[in-house]
Amino acid sequence: MLHLNLKTGALAALLCSSVLAGPALADLASDQLDVAMSRETDFIDPIHTSSADSHLFGTLIFDTLMYADRETGEMLPSLATDWTWVDDTTVEFTLREGVTYQNGEPFNADDVVYTFGLLMDMSNGFRQQEQDFGNITEVEKLGDYSVRITLGEPEPVFANLLASRIVIWPDQYTAEHGHLIHATEPVGTGPYALVSMTRGSDYMLEANPDYFAGARPAPSIGNIRVRVIPETQTQIAEIASGGIDFAMNLNDSDLLALQGMPGIDVTYGQTTRSYFLSMETQQEEGNPMGNADVRRAISHAINKPDIVHGLISPEAAVLQTNCNPTQNYCLTDIEPTYAYELEKARELMESAGYADGFEVDLIAESGLRSIAEALQGELAKINIRLDLDLKPLPAWRTEYIQHESEMSIVGWGNGVSALDVSNSLGIFFNGSSTDYAYDPEIAAWTAEAMHTMDPAKREELYRNALTRINEEAYVVPLYGPVAAYVTSDDVMFEAPFIDFPDLSLVSWKG
Repeated sequence: MLHLNLKTGALAALLCSSVLAGPALADLASDQLDVAMSRETDFIDPIHTSSADSHLFGTLIFDTLMYADRETGEMLPSLATDWTWVDDTTVEFTLREGVTYQNGEPFNADDVVYTFGLLMDMSNGFRQQEQDFGNITEVEKLGDYSVRITLGEPEPVFANLLASRIVIWPDQYTAEHGHLIHATEPVGTGPYALVSMTRGSDYMLEANPDYFAGARPAPSIGNIRVRVIPETQTQIAEIASGGIDFAMNLNDSDLLALQGMPGIDVTYGQTTRSYFLSMETQQEEGNPMGNADVRRAISHAINKPDIVHGLISPEAAVLQTNCNPTQNYCLTDIEPTYAYELEKARELMESAGYADGFEVDLIAESGLRSIAEALQGELAKINIRLDLDLKPLPAWRTEYIQHESEMSIVGWGNGVSALDVSNSLGIFFNGSSTDYAYDPEIAAWTAEAMHTMDPAKREELYRNALTRINEEAYVVPLYGPVAAYVTSDDVMFEAPFIDFPDLSLVSWKG
């Protein structure tokens, strides 16, 4: 973890210290933490969707059975005080007594049974429901404060799911209003409650005075306001003027604009996220990317170090395999690798019969414009002409998941659920609509690894999969970003061990 204090140096000409001081002090006096998000989220609870933005809200509003410590990654008791694995597919939980939901409803085993029942009902249509929850086969109430959960097959990363995406909904409130109520009027047991929202732009949360303070302490800041500010320059201006106390997802070039401004801290932390170039590889007439040599040419034609270190961060990881090294079982000694060799790329294009190149659509989330344009320039050198189609995140996600992409920049993995390589390989190489490689052996290896408890066997299976992916150049691994957190210097914040911040842990200095 790297921590910088950007208090020294000349102040940017457009600012003055009196402008900086006013709003920041006002927010401190009103006990309100003002937070900027770069993009809107379609849902604000992590059961309905799985994104960094939904997890930010979900962590504040809800609790899970177990909690991932933000310093160590250790799984700690939360709504469950302890748990026991009876066998490889059965786990029993003792639940915490005396907990109430933000609407006064008492928490007990009925809430857990009800929530898991919704997870198992595939007609509810939660995003990635079959992928994430399809292995849960039974939930039983053993007593008012004890439950048993049974899985269909062993699932070595089930704890990650329990600590991230499976928040526990109140059974009475949810049954009365339907589970979609949590998209607009969520009720949880968490340290903060949502009190107002303007969808896609402004969310106000206030501290829960009755929070039980188990694995994490009671919140120390009274109110959190989250604003969606897509424009980076607007975020920077708000940070500089004191209108924002906390911002995420700014890259190094953005942070340069803050150099020399007093009262601003930047903290860097690790991430589990990775970005890769996805290609439609189906062997259909007229699809050049169905030719492995074309894909290898693309891999050799991209100067990844220059793009990643120039546009993302000098600290960002340049990936050679399709996973982030912070993930368990992400093996970094996989062969072959693809160095930047432009002449070799041109030779491969010629031998594949595409010396004159071809035209292809590249879709990407709007925030990845600089990366998309860099790839456009790189591939033009081997006569591949990219037509860029940049979309808001929900539109990009829909098109990609529905398997309508020819080529796409994919970013995946955030937080506790991404601590294992199964979170990426098990989604993009599993034979589903998100699998653009169509390799049944890879799908079989990743499926077996996801249900194998033996660590040595899991490593062998993932080595097989990662090697085949590189041999066939099914994707171009690009980069693993760093997480940069910008705060006012009134704020006390420690970057988490992963890119999964818990804003309930933020406090004021002094």
